[in-house]
Amino acid sequence: MARGFSGVMLRSFGARDHVATVLETVHIAPHFVRVRMTSPTLFEDVDAEPAAWLRFWFPDPDGSNTEFQRAYTISEAHVPSGRFAVDIVLHEPAGPASKWARTVEPGATIAVMALMGSSRFDVPDEQPAGYLLIGDSASIPGMNGIIGVVPDDVPIEMYLEQHDDHDALIPIAPHPRLRVHWVARRDEKSLAAAIDNRDWSNWYAWATPEATVLKHVRTRLRDEFGFPKSEIHAQAYWSAGRAMGTRRGDDEPDATNDIAQEIISSPQPPDQATAPAARGSWRAQAAGRLLAPLRSALILSGVLQAVITVVQLAPFVLLVELSRLLVAGAPASRLWDVGIAAVALLGMGTVLGAALTLWLHVVDARFAADLRSRLLRKLSRLPLGWFTARGSGSIKQLLQDDTLSLHYLVTHAIPDAVAAIIAPVAVLFYLFVVDWRVALVLFLPVLVYLVLTSSLTIQSGPRIPQSQRWAEKMTGEAGAYLEGQPVIRVFGGAAASSFRRRLDEYVEFLVSWQRPLAGKKTLMDLVTRPSTFLWLIMLTGTLLTVTGRMDPANLLPFLLLGTTFGARLLGIAYGVGGISAGMLAARRLQNTLDEPELAVQPQGAPQDSSDTVVFDGVSFGYRPGVPVISDVSLRLRHGTVTALVGPSGSGKSTLAALLARFHDVEQGAIRVAGRDIRSMTADELYAKVGFVLQETQLVHGTVAENIALAVPDATATQIQEAARQAQIHDRITRLPDGYDTVLGAGTGLSGGERQRLTIARAMLADTPVLILDEATAFADPESEYLVQQALSRLTRDRTVLVIAHRLHTITGADQIVVLDHGRIAECGTHDELLASDGRYRRLWEGGRRDRITATTVREGTR
Repeated sequence: MARGFSGVMLRSFGARDHVATVLETVHIAPHFVRVRMTSPTLFEDVDAEPAAWLRFWFPDPDGSNTEFQRAYTISEAHVPSGRFAVDIVLHEPAGPASKWARTVEPGATIAVMALMGSSRFDVPDEQPAGYLLIGDSASIPGMNGIIGVVPDDVPIEMYLEQHDDHDALIPIAPHPRLRVHWVARRDEKSLAAAIDNRDWSNWYAWATPEATVLKHVRTRLRDEFGFPKSEIHAQAYWSAGRAMGTRRGDDEPDATNDIAQEIISSPQPPDQATAPAARGSWRAQAAGRLLAPLRSALILSGVLQAVITVVQLAPFVLLVELSRLLVAGAPASRLWDVGIAAVALLGMGTVLGAALTLWLHVVDARFAADLRSRLLRKLSRLPLGWFTARGSGSIKQLLQDDTLSLHYLVTHAIPDAVAAIIAPVAVLFYLFVVDWRVALVLFLPVLVYLVLTSSLTIQSGPRIPQSQRWAEKMTGEAGAYLEGQPVIRVFGGAAASSFRRRLDEYVEFLVSWQRPLAGKKTLMDLVTRPSTFLWLIMLTGTLLTVTGRMDPANLLPFLLLGTTFGARLLGIAYGVGGISAGMLAARRLQNTLDEPELAVQPQGAPQDSSDTVVFDGVSFGYRPGVPVISDVSLRLRHGTVTALVGPSGSGKSTLAALLARFHDVEQGAIRVAGRDIRSMTADELYAKVGFVLQETQLVHGTVAENIALAVPDATATQIQEAARQAQIHDRITRLPDGYDTVLGAGTGLSGGERQRLTIARAMLADTPVLILDEATAFADPESEYLVQQALSRLTRDRTVLVIAHRLHTITGADQIVVLDHGRIAECGTHDELLASDGRYRRLWEGGRRDRITATTVREGTR
């Protein structure tokens, strides 16, 4: 551990040295070396996340006791064995780290720690439009870690400043959408100027170049391109002419006197275009756009709350003054004046506070009514793919939880936060007026609390992502354990013991994390208690009073107001937390309102009066530049069955979803009966196109309501006839209330029976075009037979597009289309495709082997 003052400070923050032993050094480039090491204890304090870095204490090349701290990114890590590696740029003239890396031999040891955590890269739940990585050779190890976890469909633009001719030899992690731009250094503005003048909307920037370069990069990102602060990670990895890091040792000299790093000249980049940069817009800025109409009202509410807080505190100050007057023996008239003023201000503060709350509720009611109306209109115009991509949970959060959070933000969060800030400040100002010496002592517990909080945050840094992963893992395993109770109880306790083992590991993790922090948490609680402030006030006040430096009456304000000072300060965190939650909710709501709608295009002249479906050069991707469907042209003749087959991820479901207009095509067109489906309203489209999905979609309501979902005015006779056609009428009549039975968790319908209900719904809708996601994939043999009978009646005289998962169910299709990577690979009938000896035949033979294996297993268990 460090010696001198630095050692004391580091120990106070919970730092500890780990011993790392060098295993080998590998020169990846002439000036770039990878040092592989091992440490049995390091990963107890650090999590090997992408771009995470460690702090090393390098020995003084001159042989003194001084050690130099430098930070390096983890480039390799194997946590179970404790092995890891860091990459070091060999600068000239060399500093302590470069000299050490040049000469170190296997078996050498070095001190390493993870204090102050590292700026690790966390993959967000909502991916940005792309990643803009900006740096130099020292940044490459961290950027390689980022590239390794970015999904393949997300673009990455990488700008690297070249200081040395060998920089381009440093290996960069592969990524299918990565573009690397090497920028020769001409001056400190070269890298910033090289960034492309384009719209960077919703991109995330990770900038880690040299310190002076970083200033210009950050300025351009923020001022020219419009990057919000939350979408920029900016941290200098090194500084020209100044050491990045500290020293420790007996002398501990000023770190700024360290050896300078030389910048090697490189070819000059071409002059940059002077065209103005395009300012983008970011989802992170959405909350401001949503709350823009309330900006004046929210600012005014904050100002009014500041005044009201002072008014509400005034009675307490007057009561303190009243006590001082009583002690001083003031006349009764004077006491009455102060008492009446206190009561009057108390009433005024209550009335003003209630009036402000009432006004904000009126403002919120008007705003919420308009917002809900806009939100409902938006939801009715969004493509169905938007809903299927999010699920009911996130939509519920949007419509229920987020609107409640926004209500709290508008009506309570800002007044609460302002009151939490103004109250302790006003109290402190008054106490300083009374006696600055005692008031100054009140800061001691606050200072201790802040130091302890910082220490806990630093020590818990690497454990927080681990705890989140543990929580997610245990939630999933607990759910699986509860769902599998019948099997676990019948076949033994192996699963139960496995779950118990994992639970014990989770508890052990929590104990190992929290036990060392228990003392600090206890101390944090003690220093903010009123009794702590009372002891400090009494001790200081008594000392000053005894020595004649303070009037005893001046202790009264501190005894009445000073003891709650700590609690008032803690209230700031709660107020700010409410604002943060409300802003996050506002961001999600505005992002929903910004989602592109399904626009209805002008109607052209129909080219075909039949119910033929035509895919004409259709291309589509969920992300720009990443096609899922590429130039698909296909004709589905009226009254025929077309089956889509192909391996997982080939685009079958996406192509079918485009026909149902879950999304709009990017190129080409889809026409039904000669009309582009983009020229149809939703009612017109779904009067022509129906679908039966593999996952049954039943709404909360009666059986009859579920069948008549597309035809709400259908008669009971029509509903029952559709059920008979779907082979489900007899089962419905055996339900407790027949067609009036409310569907729910306890209805007792099997998967096949629920599927036949959706087929009955499609029967009643009677659309000429039908999309069928193989409905028998998860049915038992008896249900499969009944479902197949129902489907045979449903598909009669209709244009049908089938998503086939099991090839033996579509051998009779009029047309089989084989998709591969979003393109049509083969097309024909079953016999034609088998004879062609192509992809379909290989899929068929693979499926046949699987069926034979499954049949053998079933017969062996009889």
